[in-house]
Amino acid sequence: MAELGILGKVKYTEWAAPIVPVDKPDGSYRICGDYKVTINSVLKTKEHPLSTPQELFMKLNGGQKFTKLDMSNVYQQVVLDEGSRQLVCINTNLGLYRYIRHPFDVSSATAIFQENMEKILVGLEGAVCYVGDIIVTRRTGDEHKENLYKMLQRLADWGIRLRK
Repeated sequence: MAELGILGKVKYTEWAAPIVPVDKPDGSYRICGDYKVTINSVLKTKEHPLSTPQELFMKLNGGQKFTKLDMSNVYQQVVLDEGSRQLVCINTNLGLYRYIRHPFDVSSATAIFQENMEKILVGLEGAVCYVGDIIVTRRTGDEHKENLYKMLQRLADWGIRLRK
């Protein structure tokens, strides 16, 4: 994660959380910080509601062709500012590290990510994001292909990566 620019080594921190390895369905694992013992208990969690299924279906209404795009490491695509990085440190057997990109397990992660994605998607019809998935649709195959191209271009412009 340090080689990928997700974590950076530090010598000192006031907010070191223990790590928790989480098994993933593909057999790999994700290193998470146990932030419930540090910042989650004092964090003013950002509120941003997730769309209801009815709201999502309304935005996709009329579509005949659909594509689902799966974002890779969704929260870690958000770069943290310097002040926030000081709060999301983890204590590992290799020393202290701080997140440069948003960790998964901070209580405000979903709200921050969802709000950012909704800003990115503004003006694109037939496209919705729900946490780590984007659904793109239109009525005809040609319209769908054009909308999908616009979506991929928008994601590339913002530096958002997708899972193959």
